[in-house]
Amino acid sequence: MKIEKILREASEQIFKIRHNLAYLYRFIAFITPFLTIAFYFALIWDYLSPQQEAKWGALTLAYFVPPAGKESVIPLMLTDNVFGPALPAWVAGSTIIIMDVISSSIIAYNWWFAEFIIKHVPLLDKGYVALQKKAREFKRRRLLTISLLIFMIIPFQGTGGISTTILARLLGIKAKKTVIIVFTGSIITTTIWIMWWLGFFKFII
Repeated sequence: MKIEKILREASEQIFKIRHNLAYLYRFIAFITPFLTIAFYFALIWDYLSPQQEAKWGALTLAYFVPPAGKESVIPLMLTDNVFGPALPAWVAGSTIIIMDVISSSIIAYNWWFAEFIIKHVPLLDKGYVALQKKAREFKRRRLLTISLLIFMIIPFQGTGGISTTILARLLGIKAKKTVIIVFTGSIITTTIWIMWWLGFFKFII
């Protein structure tokens, strides 16, 4: 009897620990993107001149406001204009990529909250289930990941890190894979835009 009691108590303690770790994981997943962006912002603000700081801050915020996107924000960052002096290419590139990844991480790793809302609204719940069924069909054909990556790479309004993440999570893609898709697509698109604007592709014309 004592052994059974000890085993039962040990099992209960393990359950409590796992339960607490699950909450801890959610907290870490929630707070890490914000800490990362705070550290990055501090680094950039320390590196740039006052005039560049103002321009960088304004264009970084503008990146999240439609119809602004990579195709408009990157050229503005890399040139002297009414917003201020040109920013270094690495600042422009890293800013766009980090903004995409951070926004994707916040949404992807806290999707449980969105699911909680979806599952308590009948019409949304039915639509969510239908999307997940379609996603499973695409997964069998190995088309879903490539399709989402192409969607992320295409530099048109509505195809950025936030919309790609929402679409991926609606289709049942796991958080880690979703962020990787956004990260990969952002690197490809941002690099192409910066190289094009700096004239690396002039030999093609």
